[in-house]
Amino acid sequence: MNTCSESPFHLFVVSHKDIWIPSSECLIPLKSTREDGVNISSKRNYCELRAQYWVWKNLEFTNEDYVGFFHYRRYLNLNKKRATSPLSREKRPLPYRIRKAPDPQRYDIHTVASAIAGFDVIAPVWEHTGMTVWKRYSQSSGHNIADLELVYQIISEKYSEYLPAANTYLNGSGEYYGNIYIMRWPMFQNYCRWLFDILHEFDLRVQAASNYVNGFLGERLFGVYFTWLQAQNDVSCGEYPRDHFSCYDDENHRMQRNAWFNLLFPPGSLRRIQIRRIFLKFRGAFHV
Repeated sequence: MNTCSESPFHLFVVSHKDIWIPSSECLIPLKSTREDGVNISSKRNYCELRAQYWVWKNLEFTNEDYVGFFHYRRYLNLNKKRATSPLSREKRPLPYRIRKAPDPQRYDIHTVASAIAGFDVIAPVWEHTGMTVWKRYSQSSGHNIADLELVYQIISEKYSEYLPAANTYLNGSGEYYGNIYIMRWPMFQNYCRWLFDILHEFDLRVQAASNYVNGFLGERLFGVYFTWLQAQNDVSCGEYPRDHFSCYDDENHRMQRNAWFNLLFPPGSLRRIQIRRIFLKFRGAFHV
């Protein structure tokens, strides 16, 4: 596997099938179903987290290196103005835009180096939803609020020092989506020890897990962890918007169609929140 040994930036593009990615010294294709080495490829509930686990268990980088994870349909846009202060919500850019395909120039080593310079960790732009993480999880299709409640209980038992961050994030009115980020290698190792220990404990306790639940929970746990990092005096945090790519459209991911909807109701906007509330109201009215 090419691990970009001449570059300190290792940005893994995770997929479950063969896909095209731009040629770059920094972008590395990685299947979530990889079965060599130490892996959890058979645990479909973990979704793209299987690839993150594989990197954690099988690769070694220096303390100066960065590792990052994109989904093949979604990258961080490293060529846009960054929100260098995650807590400054009023100055955040649009959380994401839908584009045709990834632009190789956005991910050449010079652009990546310039984008990452000065940061220890980079997250997607915080997306305002107008409701708490708790409430949105309970209303999302395929999500069971009892699963998130169990994860919160595990944090309170095993990692109580993270409870203030968990309370802040889960009761906040926005989220960090996608299980995508960039971190320094030592920070990534610490994150994985924390993340997969919580999810392993969840697996031991849950009675009947729903499909993809560990991936869903991983998104929320990243938000908790990133919120905790922001409170550390020696950690520099940044945010970049996401790009979603319509060139990978299929019957379940019609991003080109969604692009028109986003023009009318931009992600993170009050109009978007209002239309979702109307949809949920009518969905509830016709629920049998």
